[in-house]
Amino acid sequence: MYAEDNLPRLTVPRRGEFLFLFLFWFVLDTFERIASELVLIDSNESLARAEAQDINHAGSFLGNPRIYGTKDYSNARDAAVCIIAAGARQQPEQTREELLRKNFDIFRTLVPNVCKFAPNFDVLSYVAMKLSGFPPSRVIGLGTLLDSCRFKCLISQKLGIAPNSVQAMIIGENGATSVAVWSAVSVMGIKLKDINKEIGNKFDPEGWSELHNKVVSSTDDLIRKKGYCCWGVGLCVAEIVDAIIRNTCVCLTVSTFLKGCKHGLEKDCFMSLPCIVGRNGVQSLIRHQYTEEEQILTTKSCKSIYELQKSILDQLE
Repeated sequence: MYAEDNLPRLTVPRRGEFLFLFLFWFVLDTFERIASELVLIDSNESLARAEAQDINHAGSFLGNPRIYGTKDYSNARDAAVCIIAAGARQQPEQTREELLRKNFDIFRTLVPNVCKFAPNFDVLSYVAMKLSGFPPSRVIGLGTLLDSCRFKCLISQKLGIAPNSVQAMIIGENGATSVAVWSAVSVMGIKLKDINKEIGNKFDPEGWSELHNKVVSSTDDLIRKKGYCCWGVGLCVAEIVDAIIRNTCVCLTVSTFLKGCKHGLEKDCFMSLPCIVGRNGVQSLIRHQYTEEEQILTTKSCKSIYELQKSILDQLE
């Protein structure tokens, strides 16, 4: 959630492995370019101050940083961007419904506190929008941005080229019903579907669909191996913040509010689609001519999101 016309001051409520890694990438890659202040808010104030102190010690490499740690939400006042890094850590074998309810309880306490001072995330982004009262375009969820990055990485490895040479996206839900848009996968304008008509489907002799399966299982795999995933998340959030502050109008598959979603549901929900992100948040959606199969899968994904969303809607009234 972010403000429109304020100095580039950033606020990050709560901490955890994700917050640490976001700070790592943000400090190294973007701090000098896009922000003058960084405020870390945590119920454990001594820890927040220690994190700020640790970063400030390297201030000679960052120009003139002003980084603060506090537990006082009033320090979110006049922030250009507010990054909600709070959330329960997903446990092995934990269902998404169980995780959703734990995070809903966290958001219900945290978001109103932030919104008292911060100027005017799929289901949790909807919760944040409802609790904050902010315009929909100004509440952005990470959505399938990391999934899309993972997808491009795996495609690049299979082709033996750099990931930034691949154009590809995952849309819909961040989860099992996410949709790999094979019709949009290209390298330097050359669509892979023009070379392999069966790419991504069950008749594909080259087995490309396995890449999407790996994307879907990536988070669970990392949780099993190291307990959490954070590096990729931190980089993706830094990219979104950079797009807002510098108005780069970059195209990202973030989670955005869809009023009367046209993907076969006609219900309000948050879902990941290719968006242009800039100073005004999600400035517009990018229209793509999906195949019939992709449209069917997107409708299924949208319904999955809405069913989860519906399970907590009554608590928001």
